[in-house]
Amino acid sequence: MNAEAGTLLFETTLASSAAVLLVLLLRRPLRTVLGASAAYALWLCVPVALLAVLLPRSEELPLALPVAWQMAPAMAVTPAGEMQAGWNWRELLPSLWVAGVLASIALAGWQQHRFRRSLGQLRRRDDGLYQADATAGLPAVTGVLRPRILLPADFEQRYSEPERALVIAHERSHIRRGDLVANALAALFGCLFWFNPLLWLALRRFRLDQELACDERVIARHPRARRQYGEAMLKTQFDPSPLPLGCHWQARHPIRERIDMLKRPTPTATHWTFAMLFAAALSAGTGYAAWAAQPAATPAVATSTSAETLYLVARQIHYGGIAGDGVLSQWVRPGEPAASTVGDGTQRWKSTLTVAPGAQEGTAVVRMRIERGEPGEVVAEPVLVVRHGEPAVIEQGAGDGLLYRSQLLVLPLEGSREATEARLRELLASGATVVAAAESPRWPPPTYPAEAARQRIGGKVMLLVSVAADGSVADVQVEEATPPGVFEAVAVEAARQWKFRPEMKDGRPVAGQVRVPISFEPDPPGGQDANGG
Repeated sequence: MNAEAGTLLFETTLASSAAVLLVLLLRRPLRTVLGASAAYALWLCVPVALLAVLLPRSEELPLALPVAWQMAPAMAVTPAGEMQAGWNWRELLPSLWVAGVLASIALAGWQQHRFRRSLGQLRRRDDGLYQADATAGLPAVTGVLRPRILLPADFEQRYSEPERALVIAHERSHIRRGDLVANALAALFGCLFWFNPLLWLALRRFRLDQELACDERVIARHPRARRQYGEAMLKTQFDPSPLPLGCHWQARHPIRERIDMLKRPTPTATHWTFAMLFAAALSAGTGYAAWAAQPAATPAVATSTSAETLYLVARQIHYGGIAGDGVLSQWVRPGEPAASTVGDGTQRWKSTLTVAPGAQEGTAVVRMRIERGEPGEVVAEPVLVVRHGEPAVIEQGAGDGLLYRSQLLVLPLEGSREATEARLRELLASGATVVAAAESPRWPPPTYPAEAARQRIGGKVMLLVSVAADGSVADVQVEEATPPGVFEAVAVEAARQWKFRPEMKDGRPVAGQVRVPISFEPDPPGGQDANGG
């Protein structure tokens, strides 16, 4: 399980737990006011909230301030001092989760098999139902793709004719409402989130509300048969074994609650309608809240290969003391990489960029990959949002000074290639230059948290820094952090000490914004390193 998968598991656990708590809070009062079916419908909030987390957030690209400041030097931070060698429990978490999932699936399969084996031989009746040799836990309904109603061996002797009709109506109601599919999904959630005790509590309450809602539907169709229905329930024998994929009478069956429910008045059509509308609205609101709570997604690079969609990219590159030969300009299709290399050996630097249309008109997203040395170690992978025809800069800083600087101009194909190239020459001749980003020595790096260093926890933080016209930091916001709650505080604390050299407009400094990606990289076990920025 990588960091992204771990973050997704954490977010889905948090969203589903919040939805479960909401349902547990509302189910009893809603059942009292609107009936058992309304309480059962509330459980739709849980899968909706869980699935909403899987949906990507829309891109959020603030462009009100100079785009040249949209990305600043990437910063890598390593813990200072000697690391304590020892057992890293975090490395065992992915294996532990997978083992728990497999064990939960195996347990559910064994429970299903044990119940089926306890039934003995099944005989198909003339009415399409199945009669077993056993009696405990029956009647029941099992199966997902091919549901079967299972009757006990003494079905005709145990129940009177009206009671038999009610029992069969109850089991058929389970099938019509899709309860078997719901139970299969609930069992799947239980296996995936086996470590969450709140979910296991919710599964028991979910089964209770399911049975009460089914009883309510049957009584609504047979309002004069409440007494016979209650007597049929009292005659049914419990089965101590659980049934993951089915509905049967377990040892913890809610017989008392079901009998009490028979005394309540049947909800009217107005109650039914309002209950379903309320459940749908609450589920939609819960899903939206879970979706909106996610961090905004990083702008994606387009993969279009249309011959008519082209960008003319001009770059002037400096790697430490090595400068590229003049301005490199080339035509680039969206999503196709364009590379440039300078130097050799340990001083070999390579940058590869891809360009894609931006979310706002007149903008482009430039994703870069900066490598150093032979065969090439990835130094940074920054992302810039640039306006067409306006200069932008990307810098990769280090503790010993500036290592990499690339000035960019991006123009989309407008008319002919010759006309677009002429426009580029005009911009270069007019002296269009890129504003200077922050100086690396003026960027003190964050302090690596001691507990994270001890446990060799690494991560990334993306900061959005608002810079005043005098170069000071006006505000710092955390746009994204992995893992959450570990590195945000130290990153923000360090950013408030930074000093920038602002852009000049008409001879005057102006305010702006800059995105700063910070990577926290733990040392290998037993190793040591110093903070780097």
